[in-house]
Parts: sequence; structure tokens; C-alpha cells
Amino acid sequence: MPHIHLSSIKLVDGFKIRNTLDPDFGIFHTHSCRSGRYSPKFYIPQGEWWLDVLAEKERDFLIHVESIETGNLSGHHLRAYLKKQIILPGPIPKFVIRKEQSRNLRLMFVDGAIVRKYIDPEFILGGHDLIYPTYIPKGEIWLEAGINKKEVPFIFEHEFLERTLMSKGKSYDVAHEYGTCIEKETRRAKNVGCYPGDENYKWRHLTNEEMVEKYYLPWSENVPESMPFFDWKSLFASNVSLPRVHDHGFWDRN
Repeated sequence: MPHIHLSSIKLVDGFKIRNTLDPDFGIFHTHSCRSGRYSPKFYIPQGEWWLDVLAEKERDFLIHVESIETGNLSGHHLRAYLKKQIILPGPIPKFVIRKEQSRNLRLMFVDGAIVRKYIDPEFILGGHDLIYPTYIPKGEIWLEAGINKKEVPFIFEHEFLERTLMSKGKSYDVAHEYGTCIEKETRRAKNVGCYPGDENYKWRHLTNEEMVEKYYLPWSENVPESMPFFDWKSLFASNVSLPRVHDHGFWDRN
């Protein structure tokens, strides 16, 4: 079970990472170079944990999630175990921010923090009914309402193609690979994404250390420098107020 020190956590621009290096960067990762791990984060310096600014307010909850001993569990087994260990009892607060219709599907913009605390701690950026049938209704795609507005069409294209292929019999793992490809291509087409290997990749000349510096962000004000580890469920049950962290303009970013 990893013990994550606050000093090891770096706030980063996940939107920039997904546009220039790794479209599979979620919201909280650490260094990995294991060949058997899917999408290893070899670019994160050893000893560091990278937290997407999107989830800055969830720092301590995500530490708790990553600190739980899960053995060799993976995939759906890991998700089910984490749900049993972490999710809070209802009633679930309102988490749908807005609704849209696209390509005969309902597109739901949700508060990802609430979804992770009350429904699925592994929900990251987006999902759909065929991959999360236990809680996403049929015919729906969910996207995090707090993501950069420019990123919405890229993640939507990923989820839409992934869902389409799964509906035709592809496994999630294969469909996800196709979804990642269309996501990267959509980012490139909008002149937002450019990746190592692309002819016009602007950071080709940078060292690893110089590239890493491109992603770091300063913490918002009033983020406590240290906080003791605690039982998350007990904390919420006792109605203890958490230190407030500025929302960094998540809902209004252009």
C-alpha cells in the first residue's frame, strides 16, 4: 500500500499533457515504467504523483483511493472492490450539470467529484452505458463538466467511437484503443494536439527535465501544506468541514 506524501504531489495541466504527450493521462498518476502496465507513465519523475488541476479539490480523496491495498486486482474487479471500500452512502447529491443531445445519444455533463465519491471512484473524464452499465443509463454518454471547454469534443469523439465499436462486439480494450486514436486525430485536426513523432512537434529539442517543467502549475491559495490521513467515510459521516480550496475557475475556463 503506497504512502503518498503531500510533498510528492505536483499540480499539473492535464489538458496540456493530453494534447502534447499522453491522451490517456487521467487525473492522478505516478511514475511507472513496467512493460506489463497499460499506458505506463514513464515521463513522470520517480517519486512524484501528478494531479490534474481539474481535480485539485479532490487531492485528499484521491490520496485515499490510491492508498488502499488492492493486491493484484485489475479492471472490473478492481473497480468493484474500490466501490465497496470507498463510496459514500446516499442520498447522492445532484451531479448532472447540464444535458445535451448528440447523435441520438444523451450527453450528460456531470460533476466528476460527486460521481467519484458516491458512485465510482474510478470514473475519469468520461464514460458511457456500455462500459459502466451498472450506473450509466442506456443511451447515455457522461463527460466531466469541469474539463476545459476545448477538450469536450475530443473526449466525446473518443467515447462515441468506443461505444459504437463495443455495440458491434468489440471488447472495451480494443474499442478504447480506437477511441484514443480518433481522440488524438481530432485534437490534431483542431490544431490543439501534437505528439512525439509528429513532424511539427515543437518540443522535440527539449530534455525530459525541460518538458516536465512545461506541465507544472502552482497550487491555489489556502491549500493546506499537510493534512493527516483519515478514514474518509467517517469524515463525511461526522459532517466535518474540509478546508476550502479555490475552484481555479474550472467551470468557466475557455
